[in-house]
Amino acid sequence: MGLRDRLKKSVQGVVNRLSGEHSTLAPDEIAPMERPGVPDPDAKIKWAKLNRPKDSGSSSGE
Repeated sequence: MGLRDRLKKSVQGVVNRLSGEHSTLAPDEIAPMERPGVPDPDAKIKWAKLNRPKDSGSSSGE
């Protein structure tokens, strides 16, 4: 099997996957997404510490 045949088979697989022929039908009703549990009004927010590299000042924008 040559390169052309492999590319052709790969493209055909992608087309089959994206075509409507193999898609599932959409539901009749749209149900909103629900979150389990009750929100806590006294919750505290913690800021994440990101491990970013130290900037040498070369991209200060000046």
